[in-house]
Amino acid sequence: MSSEQGSPFKFLWQFRYPFAYWDNRLEKINPYNEQDRLEALYSLVQLTDIYAHIFAAYVRNPEQPWFFVKENTFRGDIDGVLDKLRTEGMATVGTLSENPEGLATFEANEEYDLHELDAIAGALLGCPFTVDEETGSVEFDESPDLHRGVCNAILDFAENHTALLNDFKHGFRILPVTPDGIEHIVGSSMLLDEGDEDAFEETLDLLREELEEAEWGFCFARMHTETADYGYDIQLDVYQVDAWACYKFAELTLDALHNLISPNGGNYLEESLAEVPDLVLENEATIMEHVLGVSTPLRDDPGTVVSKDEFRSD
Repeated sequence: MSSEQGSPFKFLWQFRYPFAYWDNRLEKINPYNEQDRLEALYSLVQLTDIYAHIFAAYVRNPEQPWFFVKENTFRGDIDGVLDKLRTEGMATVGTLSENPEGLATFEANEEYDLHELDAIAGALLGCPFTVDEETGSVEFDESPDLHRGVCNAILDFAENHTALLNDFKHGFRILPVTPDGIEHIVGSSMLLDEGDEDAFEETLDLLREELEEAEWGFCFARMHTETADYGYDIQLDVYQVDAWACYKFAELTLDALHNLISPNGGNYLEESLAEVPDLVLENEATIMEHVLGVSTPLRDDPGTVVSKDEFRSD
């Protein structure tokens, strides 16, 4: 086989990646099925994490992406890549133009009138373009800035939600809840000071109003733990989610993932991008908002014995 044919593993990776599976999974999300609101969040967290893994592989070795995803995309590997691209606290794909040590170089061909940042958008991110061989000009069908901005937003979301991803991966520790359910659990099991009780009730009343107005809104609870002398401090954290924004952001991420993997990219992002709230992509709003947190101690007592009567049925 000629060396010009390239790696068969790269060919298989690029042409057989299961985009259709993910597209089918997103298509099945039904706005009239309440459970699919959680599926929208789950899909977004999974797809942005997949994108971060594959991006970290391509920027280290674009010729062996499948191998690098297999061998070199542990959490520390991804963090190492993002740290090299960090600017003012945020990893940005444009930093590749500064040729960070240990990462692949993406340069504009001298024969073409093309800026290095635009070369990154075309060669790495798959921004669609056409080339006029006679004049040496490159015409982008969409703004390269748009594609770089989408990449940055996806990487930022993935990096800031690794704890949520772990909650999904390790035991599916995300529990959907309602304001009434939260009120019952906290009211019956956790002691609140009088002032805290009033604030708690006000928060739940506001949450009920917002969920009634939001067609795709829902809440979930997570557990946060800290060790203490007597065992643990357990905190119940409740979050409100805009499932519609999750759904549209997941669709946008899948389009960007296709462009990242496929040899010629070419998916347009502007239409999908228009359906994602601007403030989400600009880091001025989130698809997930912390509503409240209440804590209680848990004694570390592994010697606890549960009586047989507890398991005895009538």
